[in-house]
Amino acid sequence: MRAGESVTDNASLEHPLVDFAGDGYVATISDAPLVAATEGLASLAIDAAGVGKRVLLVTGPESRVTFGMLQLLAAVRGGWVVRRSDGALRDGLAGHAIANFDEAFTTSTADAAADFLAPVPHAQAWLQITASVNHPAREETTLGATVELLAAQLAQAAPVAWGVNEPAGLHWTRENVTRFVRGRMPRESKIYVAGRGERAMTATMRVSRSARGVTEETKMLVALGGDEAVARTLIDAAPAVLGRLANAQSVLVASAFLLRGRADLSIDPVLAAPPVPVAVVLGPRAVQDLGIDLADVAARFGAFRAGRARIPSLVLPFTREGQGSWQQFVDLAGEFNTVDVTKALGLPGSDAGQGGAR
Repeated sequence: MRAGESVTDNASLEHPLVDFAGDGYVATISDAPLVAATEGLASLAIDAAGVGKRVLLVTGPESRVTFGMLQLLAAVRGGWVVRRSDGALRDGLAGHAIANFDEAFTTSTADAAADFLAPVPHAQAWLQITASVNHPAREETTLGATVELLAAQLAQAAPVAWGVNEPAGLHWTRENVTRFVRGRMPRESKIYVAGRGERAMTATMRVSRSARGVTEETKMLVALGGDEAVARTLIDAAPAVLGRLANAQSVLVASAFLLRGRADLSIDPVLAAPPVPVAVVLGPRAVQDLGIDLADVAARFGAFRAGRARIPSLVLPFTREGQGSWQQFVDLAGEFNTVDVTKALGLPGSDAGQGGAR
């Protein structure tokens, strides 16, 4: 065996949802109107990863996926291909036409297919919040406070169910979630969260051990409703909500992006409106690593402190015009070296241009 060659490269996979296989991947075909991260698809993703293969979801142009399913595909570096009734294929997320399924995992410079440019019906504003917090690895530590705070303050909702696949069917309590995650340690845990309240919301949680304890990453999507005035009020409030999160939790990094989509938070295989940054929170370590002058960024960019007075976090709002703003984000990012920012945020690479539900 040559160096760097995996013993699983040519391994086969037997799973009831595998419809066909290609070079380095297995494909599953669904004609469901809404494809969720069900027990079957979750097990397929796990089994495929175990033999070094990626998962390709194949649907028709009318099918949509849940936020949770999109996170599952991202976690296993999976793909989504849309097949029209005439057999034409295109990437479900990037939109470019492909000649065959093997091209689903190759980089393409082809133009987007015409049907990818169709608008999302009845689109409304969404907020996507991503927050990573650190907990001490102690018996008294409980998880889930982040999703509860964000749901209450941005969706006027509360988590009601959780599970390791969709639909989430277990009664939500922070104690139940914590007990489940603790029983799996040191393995990573990924759970799906369903909420109920004034606005539609959905979330995922990923919990893993770290050198400093336990890292809890929450991704939440909130539909802001069709009333643009109400949506703008919630967008304006997002930086303060992230500040309250930093006051209550040990935040490593957090962000809020403005998106647009369906009221039910399902995701169409069509061109999405570009994500717009609304706010970013830099935790104490990131602030220190970047050598940020807190008074200077407060005066020039409207940033404000949150968290502990001695080692504060920094909230950076991008809502000067009453909505998210890439220009404010770019102005601020220009103050720092990209490599330094990537290191401070603990990222393997810069994903700023790829924000949002995708």
